[in-house]
Amino acid sequence: MTSIDREGSAASASEISETLVSLRECFENVRRGEIQRLRGRLGNLSPDQANAVDSLSQAIIENMLQAPMAMLKNISAGNEAAFVLETVRRIFDLRK
Repeated sequence: MTSIDREGSAASASEISETLVSLRECFENVRRGEIQRLRGRLGNLSPDQANAVDSLSQAIIENMLQAPMAMLKNISAGNEAAFVLETVRRIFDLRK
């Protein structure tokens, strides 16, 4: 495993934006995959029930992403922006 350079450096707005999009896509892919995986166990859901499951899972993802997304949006002002971005990318296995 390689180490991450902790020396302070700036991150571009596009790097931050790309990471935000990738992080959201990562969580969304997990959400969709889990719903698809559980469809068989849930049985035949009415449209209202299916919408409720979808809304609930989206709300969970939004709540889980709220703090990390806010932190990532604010890192451009900090010294360690590149370090934080690289750390997030590695933790969530995000591709550049």
